[in-house]
Amino acid sequence: MKHPIWLSLILLVGLQILTVSQLEAADTVYQYNSTSPQLGDVKGYTKTELTLQRGAKSVKIPANEVQRVRWEGEPPQLNIARNQEQNGNYAAALAEYKKAQASGSANLKKDLQFMIARATAKSAQSNVADLDNAIKMLTDFIKANGDHYQFYAATKLLGEAYLAKKDYAAANKEFGTLERSPWKGTQMNAKNLKARVLLAQGNIKGALAGFDAVAKMDAKAPEEQASKRAAQLGSALCLEKEGKQKEAITVLDQIIKAADPQQTALLAEAYLRKGDCYRELGEAKEALIAYLHIDVLFPSQPAIHAEALYHLSTLWGKVQKPERGVEARAVLQQQYPNSEWTQKAAGS
Repeated sequence: MKHPIWLSLILLVGLQILTVSQLEAADTVYQYNSTSPQLGDVKGYTKTELTLQRGAKSVKIPANEVQRVRWEGEPPQLNIARNQEQNGNYAAALAEYKKAQASGSANLKKDLQFMIARATAKSAQSNVADLDNAIKMLTDFIKANGDHYQFYAATKLLGEAYLAKKDYAAANKEFGTLERSPWKGTQMNAKNLKARVLLAQGNIKGALAGFDAVAKMDAKAPEEQASKRAAQLGSALCLEKEGKQKEAITVLDQIIKAADPQQTALLAEAYLRKGDCYRELGEAKEALIAYLHIDVLFPSQPAIHAEALYHLSTLWGKVQKPERGVEARAVLQQQYPNSEWTQKAAGS
């Protein structure tokens, strides 16, 4: 005998409720270069991998592929906070992260310690007064969580913070740790960052050799391809420093054309350096177009956005639109009051 239609519907709804309940109860692992998160129970992790239990199946996920974990029972507002951080709204994200520290699992609290340090480090990109605080937070996280799946991500951020502070020995130490990771893409990225240290020290020849070595490496995985494009960007920076702006622009255009749209930091810097090259060549209109790409497409990159706004504030007058320059300066002062570029604009 067949079940009545209403009974079938009840069974279907019950199954859906059970399924939703099971999904909500699980940890969720989001990976780079994947649109499908994995649900299950995180049974453990090290600095090189995370173990996810999915029914009877145990899945090992390399730590460099883990973008984030949504832990069972975490406050729903954390998703909003993560989006705020991604959009460059660091103050709002930090406020929510700190609220969430009052409750939650031990795993969530460790993640929050990292997320607070990360957002502070990103904020310091446009406010150097936060650098010491970011360095302390990242150092504390690494010391307390030496086998955390975000260990290498924290190490990279710490090295970049030291580089911004011009503590080149400390930066190289962290990038050396990064280079000893088990993943080729991360190793390539570490070599790029070491070349950045050389460039910051004025060693253009050494930096160019470092970038070129990475640019010539085979790249198959997405992280490897991203590191290779970052090396090409570094080479363009060296060409610009050598006064070869036209050659640098050619390389930058190749990067902009080939880069993954998700590589927002890379693209933003490519447009910034393209604007710099055109400005140095005296081509104000082309420079404006490059800087405007940042203002429109990449305002979530605070340090680069602040620098672009400063140049926009000075260039608009050269194309007979001084009122637009006033607007750019007002945005710079409002959004980045503690930026070195805001101080520079005030003194000009």
